[in-house]
Amino acid sequence: MRADNRLLDIPVRPFEMTQRRRENQALNIHEYREGATTLRSRPLALFVELTQNCNLRCPMCRFGEKYDPALNMDEKVFDRLAEELFPDAHLVDVRGWGESTMLAGFGDLVLRALEHRVRVRVVTNGQINRPAVWDTLMRGQGIVTVSCDAASPELFDKLRAGGTLERLERTCASLVEARDRHGVPRDHVNFNVVSSMDNLDELADIVRLAARLDISPVVIHPLVAHVDDPSHLRQDLGRTQEAYARAAEAGREHGVVVQLGAAPDPSLALPEMVRKPACMHPWSYAYVRYDGAVGFCDHLIGSDEYTLGSLQHHTFEEIWNGEKWQALRRAHLSGHIPDAFAPCRYTYAQRYTDFEYLVHPDRAEGIVSSATHHDVVRSRDPRLIPAVPFAGDDADSTGQVLVPTRMLSDSLRALSVPDQS
Repeated sequence: MRADNRLLDIPVRPFEMTQRRRENQALNIHEYREGATTLRSRPLALFVELTQNCNLRCPMCRFGEKYDPALNMDEKVFDRLAEELFPDAHLVDVRGWGESTMLAGFGDLVLRALEHRVRVRVVTNGQINRPAVWDTLMRGQGIVTVSCDAASPELFDKLRAGGTLERLERTCASLVEARDRHGVPRDHVNFNVVSSMDNLDELADIVRLAARLDISPVVIHPLVAHVDDPSHLRQDLGRTQEAYARAAEAGREHGVVVQLGAAPDPSLALPEMVRKPACMHPWSYAYVRYDGAVGFCDHLIGSDEYTLGSLQHHTFEEIWNGEKWQALRRAHLSGHIPDAFAPCRYTYAQRYTDFEYLVHPDRAEGIVSSATHHDVVRSRDPRLIPAVPFAGDDADSTGQVLVPTRMLSDSLRALSVPDQS
């Protein structure tokens, strides 16, 4: 957008580890390790949903909603967050259920975040190329994650309805050019892939596409769906294992790190690497929806039932240390996750470190990638390690009952044996 060009003349300074941030990080990690439920620290990672509008109609996500200005965050809410929370945060992720780059004032919001010397992260579908915004982000040493679920135009058209692979490649070229022009580390532009039965055969090709575009890492997350969904990876675990192995090998061949944000299935997980209770998100993360509703996890953006209060009725402090949030922290400490937060059980069955290490440095030990492990998946009998339902029903269609997370993670590790391959 031409209006973005004026951003090029505005000075931007990179992330600064101020004394305030350093103290807040140390306190937050201490409170997490001590199992505190009422916190004196503030969130280290803040997810700000600028809009729920989107320019695509992805079949796994949404169908053909019309643009609605009422689904955009009021700038007064953004300014309130910037004043109250940005000075303590290390990471501000300006995305949510929608596509932030489609907002005319997106560049200005990025700039206002960067004024606080915070690290800004953006997740985009790559369909709107805004070179001046990319330049601004890279001058501030920001991070841009591009969602890419296909390497062929035909499959891309199917999985990213309304978008094109050609537009994504143009956007990536602009991002990489800005990254290199300002000497930003290579991993500040990366791919996010949602794997499913629909694109398994293209995972290795997506890695090759990333190599051609000089993008690394490629982070793969499995599609979250009902176990009976034909796109669920449990439909063919053998084919899934082979596809992940091919992707990792393609990464090593072409100099691209292939990272797993989660195991493709609990039966294909590396047991010693699956997250152990308690997940740090309830202590260190917060997301604010476009309408001021507040939640605790970037994996649960867009769902009303996973919010813990609203800035329309309460201060952030009242929500952050309110009874609902305290109860959630207690549940993660005990391992007995209530049905209201059933997706957290999924986390303990198969999630690895994604980018948590940016705020909790020790979380880097939980990364599973082609650079850290020879085999990124390890096969076990799926009858011994059933799929974990993501929804909060008492049982799924196979009769599997939702069980405490400690049972999930402990039983998974009990089956850990040396890899014989």
